[in-house]
Amino acid sequence: MAAKTRPSALVIAPTAVLLIASAFLIFVSSHRLRSSRDLVVHTHEVIGTARLLFSGIQDAQTGERGYVISQQPEYLEPYREAVARIPQLVARLRELTRENPTQQKRLAELSREIDNKFAALATTIEALDRSGFEAARAELMTEAGREAMLAIRRTIDELIADEQTLLASRTAAVDETEWRTLMVAIATMLAALFALAIAQLLLVRRNSQLRRAQADAALKAGLLQATLDHTREGIAAWDAGGRLQAFNQRFFEQLELPQEFAARGTRLDAVLARDAERSTSMLQSARARAGQEPAGEDAMFHGRIGQRTIEIGAHPTGDGGFLFSSIDVTRRVQAEEVAAQAQKMEAIGHLTGGIAHDFNNLLQIIRGNLDLLAPQLAGDAKASDRVVNAIAGTERAAQLTRQLLAFARRQPLEPRVVNLGRMMTEMADLLRRTLGERIEVATVIAEGLWNTLADPAQIENAVLNLAINARDAMPDGGKLTIELANTSLDAAYAAHQADVAAGSYVMLAVTDTGTGMAPAVQARAFEPFFTTKPEGQGTGLGLPQVYGFVRQSGGHIRIYSELGHGTAVKIYLPRAAHAAEWTGAEPLQPVEGGSETVLVVEDDVDVRAGAVDVLENLGYRVLQAGDADQALELLEQSAAVDLLFTDVVMPGSIKAAALARRARSRFPRIAVLFTSGYTETAAVKNRELDADAQLLSKPYRRDDLARKVRAALAEAAGQARMDGAAFAHLPLEGGSRQAPDLIRGEPGGNELPSPHPGSSAAN
Repeated sequence: MAAKTRPSALVIAPTAVLLIASAFLIFVSSHRLRSSRDLVVHTHEVIGTARLLFSGIQDAQTGERGYVISQQPEYLEPYREAVARIPQLVARLRELTRENPTQQKRLAELSREIDNKFAALATTIEALDRSGFEAARAELMTEAGREAMLAIRRTIDELIADEQTLLASRTAAVDETEWRTLMVAIATMLAALFALAIAQLLLVRRNSQLRRAQADAALKAGLLQATLDHTREGIAAWDAGGRLQAFNQRFFEQLELPQEFAARGTRLDAVLARDAERSTSMLQSARARAGQEPAGEDAMFHGRIGQRTIEIGAHPTGDGGFLFSSIDVTRRVQAEEVAAQAQKMEAIGHLTGGIAHDFNNLLQIIRGNLDLLAPQLAGDAKASDRVVNAIAGTERAAQLTRQLLAFARRQPLEPRVVNLGRMMTEMADLLRRTLGERIEVATVIAEGLWNTLADPAQIENAVLNLAINARDAMPDGGKLTIELANTSLDAAYAAHQADVAAGSYVMLAVTDTGTGMAPAVQARAFEPFFTTKPEGQGTGLGLPQVYGFVRQSGGHIRIYSELGHGTAVKIYLPRAAHAAEWTGAEPLQPVEGGSETVLVVEDDVDVRAGAVDVLENLGYRVLQAGDADQALELLEQSAAVDLLFTDVVMPGSIKAAALARRARSRFPRIAVLFTSGYTETAAVKNRELDADAQLLSKPYRRDDLARKVRAALAEAAGQARMDGAAFAHLPLEGGSRQAPDLIRGEPGGNELPSPHPGSSAAN
């Protein structure tokens, strides 16, 4: 055995040394070639950046002159973009030429020239804005701008000329290095051929070992095929010659390739040609991406085949072949899309809710002052009309904020157990009158329809919104169908929807025969202010308001639509087990004033002043404070305070809830009325108000404030009478009645209970 091994070693050792030396030479040559090419690329980048710089300066000049001629602000866009981009390009040139002192010096000069040029441009624009066209024209006629531009052109031309000289020398170096690399490669190839010849001789001597290895390989191949057939992924491997070597049926089934391709030896070119017939060539895309990934990492490509999403993996094998894998990721992609959409809508909801809150405070200042101003202008008809128009404007603005709060799920709801069948029957005539004669309205109500818990007014508003959208989608007329049915959403459905809980629901579907929606429009349909209607015909808040109401009510909403076939919007509201309640409107109480003492606590000076003026006009004695600390001082100094009217959000460490509790410790029978730019629902949800707290949402009218104050005072008086009756019926102990323990919390505490449990809050 040693005798047989020695000749092989004598041949292999020199061959190995030769190959290693050749490989080293190739490596060195390749490194030099790469370095030379990098220098060429670097030079090209310097030249390209210099040209971009000059182009940007020309754009700035073009924008400036376009603006001077047209005096239209949009013509300044090229100028503004150039102002932002030029410093970046100059900085990039400095970075690229940092090892070239000549170019660095030239760039310093170029920077000064650019500054002069842009100063001239800015002077012209300022002259136009300040003194008009003739002044700007006079600035343009000066030689400063032209000379600056000539200087810039000259400097950039010199810079590019130097770089082109460098480019020529570096290109020559690349050519020389390529020739040397080719020679080394030829030598290496000859060495490799020699090594292959020696290897062939060795292989002949080991035929017996090869036969045994083949038998072992056949056994392993069978095991490999059994493994492939039982994996969830589709697998197909082609060798360097483009022939199929290993595969399973699942690969061809998932990619919907003909079964005749599922055979050893199938050419990769044939499979790629069939795959290229799709709108997106999945295998070719994955293969191309594999060349862009770092070595050892798979290239993944997602594509759609029919209604399914297939993930294709491509990995080059060591022998020059390709290994492809496929897996059906439809469910995973759907779940990710639903989760992403839910997160986006939640983020937009937080943003719109905050905007509406701040806007309500501004509206309150405007509306309060208008209410106070109106009686003073009773004798001036024209001024009174203007005040009325302004008040109407604040009402429209308040409606806008209510729509924003509806989308953000912060609108005040009054949920009741209702039967949607009766509601839709009553609404049918209203819808027919609203939609017109060209729209046929049909209602389909399932027998035994369950009740649901929701705000009746918001349900009517949602149906009306959807009906109007449907009408606009049927300009030539059509049919609107309102369908009601009982349904159950199971766990399998809920698992693929981020915002759905499994359970029993009442489905309300509004279907039209209109133009339908494109998938891109459906994806954005619930976003605030997104609309496809012409300007002035839609606010983009109708569907978002419906979406917010449904989600706030614990429901679910989906849109099903096809272009040219119509749209169906399905609302799912939770089933209610109780009987339907009467939904008639309660009559408004008359506006009354009073003589009680009211403490107004509001950190916004303008809002506080408006509230104080309204209350004083209603006859109340008013105290005012800018924060909780001032309010507590006034409470200590006052003989009696009948009502605390406080904003929920205030600066300082003492919040509205704590202020209310401490006010009751001073005046146990004091009434508490909160106000906030948010709504009661939002405050309750954030645990800042109890569910039955008295809250007046901003912006409010004079009459709203008057009614709420009387209601809060009446509730406090009623609670006081109930407490007195309870005290009168306490058993006698030791010959005297014992007062009930009014202390909240631990015995011996110093906080008194509120007359009504829902009076502590903050926004």
